[in-house]
Amino acid sequence: MAPSSCVDAGAAAANAGAATAGADSATGTGATSPAAASHVDWSRVRLGVDAAPTMFIANWSPDTCRWDGGELVPYGPLTLLPAAQVLNYGQSIFEGLKAYRFDGGSDAAAAAAEHRVLLFRPDANAARFEAGARRMCMPPVPSAMFLAAVQAVARANAAWVPPPARGSLYIRPLLLGTGPLLGLCPAPSYTFLVYAVPVGGRAKEGRLVPLDYLIHESRHRAAPRGVGSTKAAGNYSPCLLAQAEARAQGCHDCIYLDAKSDTYLEEGSGCNVFMTRGSVVTTPPAAGSILPGITRASLLQLAAALGYAVREAPISWKEALQADEMFGSGTALVVQPIRSVTFKGRRVMFCRTSSSNGTSVDDGESAANGHANEHANGNGQANGHANGCYANCNGCVRNASSDSSDNGEVEVETEKPTGEDEGAAAAAAIVTVDDSESESAGLSYDFGGKTAAELQPKDRAALASFAPVPELASLPPGVGPIAHRLYSLLTGIQYGRAPDPFGWMVEVDMRGPTAGPLHLDQLLACEEAKGVSEHPLLTGKGLRSQLQARPVFADPNLE
Repeated sequence: MAPSSCVDAGAAAANAGAATAGADSATGTGATSPAAASHVDWSRVRLGVDAAPTMFIANWSPDTCRWDGGELVPYGPLTLLPAAQVLNYGQSIFEGLKAYRFDGGSDAAAAAAEHRVLLFRPDANAARFEAGARRMCMPPVPSAMFLAAVQAVARANAAWVPPPARGSLYIRPLLLGTGPLLGLCPAPSYTFLVYAVPVGGRAKEGRLVPLDYLIHESRHRAAPRGVGSTKAAGNYSPCLLAQAEARAQGCHDCIYLDAKSDTYLEEGSGCNVFMTRGSVVTTPPAAGSILPGITRASLLQLAAALGYAVREAPISWKEALQADEMFGSGTALVVQPIRSVTFKGRRVMFCRTSSSNGTSVDDGESAANGHANEHANGNGQANGHANGCYANCNGCVRNASSDSSDNGEVEVETEKPTGEDEGAAAAAAIVTVDDSESESAGLSYDFGGKTAAELQPKDRAALASFAPVPELASLPPGVGPIAHRLYSLLTGIQYGRAPDPFGWMVEVDMRGPTAGPLHLDQLLACEEAKGVSEHPLLTGKGLRSQLQARPVFADPNLE
């Protein structure tokens, strides 16, 4: 999540105070924070800019080689020495997840539940955070500590979770190498902190707004066997120049090609990417150079549950230009329809016939999805024209494209399931990528949870009923029916409006402390006693040899 503008810590604190009516200072374990007790004036909150007033902070010490108990403190500046490792060598990772105000409708029971706050798959963020710490040679934050800290920040800032129609509370965990070090070594000490910022919703006036993307041909985001699959801070600032170049070509953002061959789509500056052809939904495999997005993984399961055939497979730029739909995904974006992609000066529009206004295709642009939507099914069945529509659209697109070479393209063949087993067969169509020999071997991103193939028929029917196939004329230009269904279904689950057969949503426990020390070191001691969290980096054994008898300035040329 990138704020629209930057404010210093003093201004942020002032805005937080102004937006919270009748706020008093709160200290001490178990105290009620101003955010939890006061009303927030949303007319004065700049969504995406003004931070919530309470954050969590914990430290890892070289003396104990363990995390301390952590505490909830007012949002404000950090104190870092100029020699802090994170400032000189960038040893830092982060996460992003959201808290949602439960939306139970307008009846009395729903009104009584309006104070409920839900987190979307925080356990998945905890797993990715731990894996990222290992990749960056940092002491991992145990899952129990991560989840407790996120719960505490959401609870302390519960009043800063926007109403369902206004947005959500974006929660940002950080792990920083804050110890002073002038030399390329792991930092001697670390800081784990969690803060939060209320953000607006993606849909404007209830309608998704599609964006234009540039397929970048001169810059790469990540290389094989690098850190592209890690949410490392250093992965993102290099995208700023590529974004500026995309905007210079009339696009909002860019999609990168693989660094090996400049042939296959990888991901955007801050999102995973998907394409559809007929009833087939494809996304590049998380095989080492792209981030294994949690939203990405969730959309794969939702698409399968809705009856679409789902693939994790390479997408060449030629295939992308022939897609029926394209969209991005991420915690901030949720589902972002892509109206067009530009490659080598040629712009291809998608879903131009999804609006009743009959927008025409500009000169030099391919009507890649115009023919596809003419065949799109409107009878409520996801796979209604899986074979016929896909084959027809494939031919239409090839005829409309000036670059219709088949070299290097992957042909997709789908077999439409029939009868009562349609949903189960489609769910089973998810391709599991074997990465035992890939660049990501050794990095575990097991998000767990129930899969689409494990859902009962009634669960799949309930999901499909909540997000039926829309009438094409009802969609804005550039928004495809699959992206629309996935967005509606995912946000419905996140706000508590739709059924959640996967068990993704976790309710925030409002009974805990909202300020002061949390004593999470005691929690970790209990976890270790159970044998749950014992691993070398948690206990410090993995880093102890590097830290013992090591001077603060570790570069031998400076000693």
